[in-house]
Amino acid sequence: MLRCLLYAARSLPNVEKGNRQSDPVATLSFRGVKKKTKVIKNNLNPVWNEGFEWDLKGTPLDASSEIHVVVKDHETMGRNRFLGEVHTSLTDVLSSPHLVAKYNLPLQDTKRQNTGVRTSLSLPITSAVRP
Repeated sequence: MLRCLLYAARSLPNVEKGNRQSDPVATLSFRGVKKKTKVIKNNLNPVWNEGFEWDLKGTPLDASSEIHVVVKDHETMGRNRFLGEVHTSLTDVLSSPHLVAKYNLPLQDTKRQNTGVRTSLSLPITSAVRP
């Protein structure tokens, strides 16, 4: 079982007009399975503090295993607007004696350039099989 805690993001870009701020929501993907956080309304420093689980189904993690996090501005009408993303390799988790790693990662824009925004991610793995 892969357990992941997405804690927060800091200093997200504001893509709203007027006095409003972005309504961030994050999607985490692992092996093609997506999980979504709740929407944090009108906040450029969202704290989700949400945990997610993926069943490894007996398949061990390897050096190519990663979690992909995408943060968007939630829209009630129309498409959600992209704020940033990060791809996180799980190699640090695999090399940890307790199968746990904590990250403070920079979000990247569509051109893979750092946006100045950071996300906090904790990845404990239980019942994992090392390759």
